[in-house]
Amino acid sequence: MINYYRKDSMKNYLIGIDGGGTKSHLAIFDQNGQLVTIGKYGPLNHEVMEGSFTQLEKELSSFIENTLASVDAKVTDVAFAVMGIAGVDTKNQHAIVSAIVERIGFKKYILCNDAFLGVSAGCPGGVGICAINGTGSSMAAVDHSKTTVQVGGLDNLSNDCGGGSWFGTRLLAAVYEELFKCEAKTMMTEMVFDWFGIRDADEFVEKIANIDEDKAMMYELNIMTFKAAAANDPVAISILQKSADHYAGGITYLAKTLDFPVDKTLHITLAGSVFAKEKTHVLPDLLAALVAKRLPGRAIEFHKLTTVPVAGAVYWAGKEAGYKIEMETITKSLSEAGLM
Repeated sequence: MINYYRKDSMKNYLIGIDGGGTKSHLAIFDQNGQLVTIGKYGPLNHEVMEGSFTQLEKELSSFIENTLASVDAKVTDVAFAVMGIAGVDTKNQHAIVSAIVERIGFKKYILCNDAFLGVSAGCPGGVGICAINGTGSSMAAVDHSKTTVQVGGLDNLSNDCGGGSWFGTRLLAAVYEELFKCEAKTMMTEMVFDWFGIRDADEFVEKIANIDEDKAMMYELNIMTFKAAAANDPVAISILQKSADHYAGGITYLAKTLDFPVDKTLHITLAGSVFAKEKTHVLPDLLAALVAKRLPGRAIEFHKLTTVPVAGAVYWAGKEAGYKIEMETITKSLSEAGLM
C-alpha cells in the first residue's frame, strides 16, 4: 500500500476501489474533490485466491481498513463507496461479496464487476459500454436508465476470446497446427522460433509444454500476434477476427437489449492492458467495422480508456453521494499522485 496525501478535516469521504485479477487500487477523495490518499494492493479476485471468498474477505477488509487508518478514518467516515471487483460475475457471487462488504461496515455502496468502472471512467456521463481486454475479457454496460448488464467474464464457459493469454495461446496453437497438422503456414512460426532460439518442431513442443504458466511470456506472445496481423499474416488476422467477433457480439447484444436509443450516440470504451498497449490498431479497427455492420445507422464512438479505472469508481461514488466532482479533476489528481 502506498499513500500520497494526508487526511482532510471533513470526513465525508468517497471511496473508489478497482479490485483486479493482477493489481488493485483504492482512492479516497473528500466531498470537495480533493484526493486524500491512495492505496495499492495485489489481486482482489477470489478466483485467483487459494482461500476463495474467505481469503477475499480477509484481504479486502485489511486493505480498506489499513488505507482508512492511514488518514485516521474509519468506514463510518465514508459517505459512499463504489467497488469494482474482478470475479463478481454472477448474482450468487455478487450476493456473497456484498455480504463481505457489509460485514466490513459499508452501508452506502455499489458493488460491481470491475468492467463497469470503464463505463464510468471512459464514457461521457457514465453511460455506455466498456469492453475489457486485459487479465480477463468481459463487456459491461450502464444504460440511460442506469440498468447494468455484463456479458462474458466466465472464460471458456462464455467463450471469451480475449484477455490474459488468449492471443498468445492461439498463436502457439496456430504454429503447432502448421508443424503437426499440415494447416496453413504462418509467419508466426518463424517469429516464435527466433524468439525462443529453437530450430525444429521437437524443440518447439518442449518449449511450450508449460508456457501458459508464464504470464510475462504469454504477454510477449500476445504482442507477437498483433505484429504478425499488422504484417498481413492471414492466420494472425483470423485470430484477431475471432476476438473481434466475440466483442462485437456482446456489444451488439447490449446495445439492442438495453436503453440505448438509436437516435443517441453509443459510446464504447476499450479498456484493459491488451487494448491499452496494443499499438497496431488492427483489433480495434476490425471491431469497429463489425459493430458498425451489426448496428447499421447508429452513431457510434469508440474511446480508448486514458485514465485508471479507479477514477471511474470515485466519479460514480461522487454522483451517488450528490457531490459535484468532475472526472477531469479526479483524473488530474490521480495522475499527479503517480497513479496512471
